[in-house]
Amino acid sequence: MPAFNSPDWAQVLIPDAALAESFLRGSVVYLALIVLFRVVLKRQGGSIGLPDVMLVVLVSECVSNALSANANSVPNGLVTASALLFWNYTLDRLAGRWPCLRRLLEPEPVQIVKDGKPVRENLDTEGISDDELRAQLRGNGIDDVAQVKSAFVESEGSVSVVKKEAPPPPEPTSRGTSTADGAPNEEQLIRQFLAAAEDLRGVLEWHEQRATEHQTVARSVRMMLAEHGVRTPRKKR
Repeated sequence: MPAFNSPDWAQVLIPDAALAESFLRGSVVYLALIVLFRVVLKRQGGSIGLPDVMLVVLVSECVSNALSANANSVPNGLVTASALLFWNYTLDRLAGRWPCLRRLLEPEPVQIVKDGKPVRENLDTEGISDDELRAQLRGNGIDDVAQVKSAFVESEGSVSVVKKEAPPPPEPTSRGTSTADGAPNEEQLIRQFLAAAEDLRGVLEWHEQRATEHQTVARSVRMMLAEHGVRTPRKKR
């Protein structure tokens, strides 16, 4: 039975195409797809939908022959995969050293909502419709764009949202200070009356103290005048 036959080791292990060619094919295909997706298509906000899945599947089918060149051996497949990993690692390292390359591979975040208002120009540039924007906001727990302080399309295509800060709650008023409509209640009026009465009592005490001092001075003056034979009329009661 063929299922129990020995494998054809020559077909498995011996390359049926030049290894350099497999590496070159993997490099060209990878770099070409980077250009297509990063430069031409740039990025799209939102999660992956059915058209995106179909695009990935169809692209992989289109480039499969270009990658393998009908080579079925394990070494050719490993070399092709190595080329893809090599360029992925190399571009990542180079992007960390060269800002211009990083901006090409990872575009700067684009603001699409500012202070509760959509930035229409940036939305049109990124190809995001109003329905897609609302869907992204709902995914972040926001049902009204007016609640958004700022929203950005990040370099990988996701949408990050910063909510507006909620206004601080009103300070709790002490019990019995005012009614629901803000008008003072009876307890507050009583406290105000008692405070005013206390102020008035202080004023009266001050005047009484001054009057006592004046009476003392008046008696001293009368006594001095009497010693000199001057009589002063007494106040009639």
